[in-house]
Amino acid sequence: MKTALITGSTSGIGLATAKRLYEEGHTVILNSPVESDISVLEQFDDNTRVKFFAADISQPSSIEKLRDYIQQEFGRLDYLVANAGVLPLPAGVDTITEENINKTIDVNLKGTFNTLRILGKLIQETSKDGSIVALTSVDGIIGEPYGVIYSASKAGIISLTKSFARTYKEPLVRVNAVAPGLIDTPLTATTGEEPSWTTDLSVIQRMGKPEEIAAVISFLLSDDASFVTGQVLAVDGGFTLK
Repeated sequence: MKTALITGSTSGIGLATAKRLYEEGHTVILNSPVESDISVLEQFDDNTRVKFFAADISQPSSIEKLRDYIQQEFGRLDYLVANAGVLPLPAGVDTITEENINKTIDVNLKGTFNTLRILGKLIQETSKDGSIVALTSVDGIIGEPYGVIYSASKAGIISLTKSFARTYKEPLVRVNAVAPGLIDTPLTATTGEEPSWTTDLSVIQRMGKPEEIAAVISFLLSDDASFVTGQVLAVDGGFTLK
């Protein structure tokens, strides 16, 4: 049994991943910046293996408090899923505001950097076979004008994944990334994007399910991927092939 932290885990891919790891027998720590999101624990039947900690990943001091909580409560951290992210609207080349630029960079790029830096060190110090998965996006691979800074921040996460895979060489902590395509989540619903704009260009012509992303994350965390680090796996129904 491992101890796993999933940031941004009260809905969508994060929650699906938390449920997957919980079902696999691991201890799971859920996270969001909102204290009232602790109600998500009601979706789990054994709260001895599921905890919640409110932390805003855009604030390094908040991540440090989360680290201290994990160390005191569990003594170690084995798995980290750096999933928390935002897409403030408007986000297009000609419409994005300075406020939305700053929020996107603060959470998606700086927040992910500090999550990997602060909590990755905890894994190095406390786990014998630790593993990290960061969530990027196909937008970070191909770029999208309707979400220009979002795409740039997700491209940055690809670079962070490779940099931290090299950094956490000894003691070894594997660091990989998953790049989802269009997934049926609450965040996707807020964008106003017509799904057919993407699905019509995909080999598998439908939206993905959060559980399908969670399955890939679980694999990359596990010993089944013990020879995999510094890689980015697109889970997009073949969208980036077009």
